[in-house]
Amino acid sequence: MSSASSPDIPDKSWSNPFPEEAPLWELFNEVLEQDRDIVIIIDDYRARRGTGKTVTSLQLADGMDQTAEGLTIEKTSLSPEEVRNAYTTQPPRSGLVLDEGEVGASNREAMTNTNKALREIMSMGRVEQKYVVLNAPAKSFIDKDILRLADVWITMVRRGLGLVHFLEHEPYSGQLLTRQVQWIETEDIPKNTQLRDVYNKLTQKKRERMGDGDGGDAFVPAAEHKDELKKAREAARKETRDDIVRGIWNHPEIQETAVSQRMLGEAIGVSQATISNIISGDGDGD
Repeated sequence: MSSASSPDIPDKSWSNPFPEEAPLWELFNEVLEQDRDIVIIIDDYRARRGTGKTVTSLQLADGMDQTAEGLTIEKTSLSPEEVRNAYTTQPPRSGLVLDEGEVGASNREAMTNTNKALREIMSMGRVEQKYVVLNAPAKSFIDKDILRLADVWITMVRRGLGLVHFLEHEPYSGQLLTRQVQWIETEDIPKNTQLRDVYNKLTQKKRERMGDGDGGDAFVPAAEHKDELKKAREAARKETRDDIVRGIWNHPEIQETAVSQRMLGEAIGVSQATISNIISGDGDGD
């Protein structure tokens, strides 16, 4: 058969790293078809360290990356500014990783820089066709206006296992909905691979940055780190409580009964004002 009669073959067949027909697979297909960005935030359910956030971030970004070179060290960083620059300089359809969360995210100044960089990325219209993965100790460290523009939140419940949520803005109430859609499981990065080299180089950068306290503005003293993680865990617990309260209050069977906000508050040990604030999205009161 002559080449003239052969069907056109695309120069590139885009790959989707997620299990076929899974919610993440469907979402990433839309991202590829619409030539747009995706922003994924990874944290830990209890704001712990060592649960594989970095490994999961690298594997997700590498799997989504559609370029010939794949995920390189230039596409990963501990610096929000470097990732912001990579957003505009790296080739379209590149995966990017901001691993700031593992080193400096417990430092409020460092997280201010992270939020600033993400806000600038999202203000660019998100048309650079980049697949950005950020990890942080807790989702509550990310500003709410950024969360409303992000696509996915993955919270690690144990090493290598994360619960995937789609982040959706409910326009009528103004609430940020965190719909649970699937589980995702990752294994350790194989040795003698390019991705392992990237992981090793990023790990070395962390060690150099933390050092003995001379690692720059992002170095976090142990006492401050412990205090910030305690605050993050408290925020995570409140966030979980608030999700449960909203789920109970909006359940059809509860709506059909005479259960009041005061009764619900008494059942879980908080005030009626707190229940009202949780449901309205105006804050969690006490």
